[in-house]
Amino acid sequence: MSASIPPPALSVPPPPTPEQSRLIDEGRDLLEQYPHAAHKLFEQAYRINLNNLRAMSHYGLTLVLVEGDRQRGIRFCEEAVRRGPPTRELLVNVARALVETRNREQAVRALNKALELSPNDPTVREAFTALGLRRSPPISWLPRNFFLNRWIGRLTWKYRNTASLRGK
Repeated sequence: MSASIPPPALSVPPPPTPEQSRLIDEGRDLLEQYPHAAHKLFEQAYRINLNNLRAMSHYGLTLVLVEGDRQRGIRFCEEAVRRGPPTRELLVNVARALVETRNREQAVRALNKALELSPNDPTVREAFTALGLRRSPPISWLPRNFFLNRWIGRLTWKYRNTASLRGK
């Protein structure tokens, strides 16, 4: 009988410090209007704890948006998703970084995963809208601009939107 080797323990990153959480939240508030200021805050949060997934993801996103370092930024965002349970926030950051690099296909995959995690989250829907995605035509073997596809598409779009407003 041979001794079995125990599986390696999963390294759980330590919880964020209050200062780190504050920096991340402040950076998120500034990101749209003042990306350079947000980038500095995310960098500070990341330097406090290199294993914090939120800080890593947001810092990676601003590496792409502010510094133009696409390769390193996407690597940071994807590593944050790989290291822990994927959250809507991390997946949306990956998608936003991928959109900047014109990799729409992978961005759509990340957003679809985020949509599975939180189907009613407006942030994910906004990210899809920002991509400018269109639904596939209802009758795929007909051209998109064929009158029947346009009519069915409008009908299902209106039905889907009114159903979501009623909470169904």
